[in-house]
Amino acid sequence: MESIFSVIIILYALLFYLSNRSSLINRWCAVYVGIASIGVLKEAFLYQAVPLMKSLWGNAIQEEVYLGIYSVLTWIAYSFPASGAILMGLHFYGLNSKNPKLMSLFAKLIWIPPIILSFFYNPLQFITHQAGDQTFWLIYSTYNIGLSIILMALMFIGIRIENSETVRRQKIILCAGILPPMVYVLITVYVVHLFEMTELFKAWQWNVVIVAICLLFFIVTAFKSGFLGLKLSAEVYKWDSDMSIAGKSADYTSHMLKNQTSKMEMCLENLTTGLSAGESEELLEEVAILSRSIATLKNYVERMKRHSQEVRLQQESCRVADLLLDAIPAAFLESKAIALNCSISDNVFILCDKSHMTEVFSNIITNAIESIRENGVIDISDEYNKSTYCLRFKDDGEGMSEDTQKKLFSLYFTTKNTERNFGLGLSYCKNVVSKHGGTISGKSDNEKGAIITISFPSRRVAISDV
Repeated sequence: MESIFSVIIILYALLFYLSNRSSLINRWCAVYVGIASIGVLKEAFLYQAVPLMKSLWGNAIQEEVYLGIYSVLTWIAYSFPASGAILMGLHFYGLNSKNPKLMSLFAKLIWIPPIILSFFYNPLQFITHQAGDQTFWLIYSTYNIGLSIILMALMFIGIRIENSETVRRQKIILCAGILPPMVYVLITVYVVHLFEMTELFKAWQWNVVIVAICLLFFIVTAFKSGFLGLKLSAEVYKWDSDMSIAGKSADYTSHMLKNQTSKMEMCLENLTTGLSAGESEELLEEVAILSRSIATLKNYVERMKRHSQEVRLQQESCRVADLLLDAIPAAFLESKAIALNCSISDNVFILCDKSHMTEVFSNIITNAIESIRENGVIDISDEYNKSTYCLRFKDDGEGMSEDTQKKLFSLYFTTKNTERNFGLGLSYCKNVVSKHGGTISGKSDNEKGAIITISFPSRRVAISDV
C-alpha cells in the first residue's frame, strides 16, 4: 500500500505545480504536499525498498545505514511540512501582495523552529525518540497541530476577503482538496500517538483513499471549470481513419472563406451582367465590395499566421516604457480624443521578446480605445514587489459583461462585428504572456470600464539604478 500511496501523493503534488507553475500558491501547495509525501516514502523505503536491496546486495550495506536514512526521512516528514503549509497559507491569504517585506520575513523565520528542534532531537536518532518519548510527541503534536490551525485560519480569511467570485470559487476548491487529508494526518498520526492509541497506529494508511478522492475531484474539476490555472478538455476523433482532424480553426477558416467568396461571386456576377448592359457607375459599388472582401481575406490570413503560430521567443532586456511607447497607436488616440495617462516606472526592464511584447501591448491598448465611444481616458500603471511585476491597463469604456469576461481570452471570441476583428488578439496575448512565465487577466465592474492586468515573474524583471 505504501508504494501506491507514494505514487498518488506525488501525482497530487505534480498536479498543483503543473497547473500553473508561475503561481506562488500553486508552487507552495506543491512544496507542502511534496514534503508531506516523505512521510509515506519513508515507509515504502523501509518496508519495500530495503528488503529488495538486501536481496540484491546482501549485507554489503549495514542495517544502521538503512535505519539512519529512515530516521532522517522521518525527521523531515515530521518537521517541515507545516512550515511549507504556512507559506502556502500566507500566499493564499495574499500577504505577498499586501506586505511583501513581512512576507519575506516570514519566509525566512518559518524554517527556524524545526531546525532548532533538530538540536534536541537528532535526525539520525529521530526514530528512537519517536518510539518511546511522550515529550517528543507532545512537542511535535503541539507544533504541527498549532501551525495547521493557523493555516486553516489563513485560508478561511483568504476566502472571505477575496473580491473576485471566480478566484474565491477556486480557493474553496483548493481548501476542499488540501484540508481533509491534512486533518486526517493530524488525527491519525499526532493525536493517536500523543494519547498512545496503539490500535490506531496504522490508521494513517487509509489517508490514501482521501487523497485519491481529492485527486479525482481535482481532475474532474479541471475538465468542467478549470482548477488553479489548469483547464482540461477532451476531443473525440476517428482514430481508425486516415481523415485529418478538423478542429475549430478549420471550421472558422472555412466559414470565413465561404462568406467572403460568396460576396465575390455575387459581385462578379453583377459585374458581368452590368458590363453587358453598358452600365458603369453602378459597378463602382460592386467593385468596392469586392475590394473590401479581398482585403478582409488578406488581413485575416496575415493575422492568423502571426497570431496562431507557435510563439518562439528571441529574448532581450527591454525598458517597459519604451515597449509601451512603441505600442501606442497615436493616430488612433487622436482621432477619438482619448487621453492616455502612463505612470510607468522609467527604470524597469523585463527580459522578453521585444516584437511579441510590443504586439501584446498594442492589442490591449487598441482594444481599450475601441471600447471608448468618443472620448475617454486610458490609464497605464505598474506595481512591483519581490515576486511579481504587474502592468495594469484601465479604460473608462463600455466595460464587459460577466459572460464576456469568462470568454475574454478564448480563441476567435470577439464582441466587435467588424471586418478587422477576428477574435485572435487577446488569445495571442495570453499565449505570449504565458510563454514568458506570466499571467494575464481581465475584469470589469458593473460593465463600466475594463482593467487588463499582466503579471511577470520577478526573475524576468530588473530595476536600473540609473
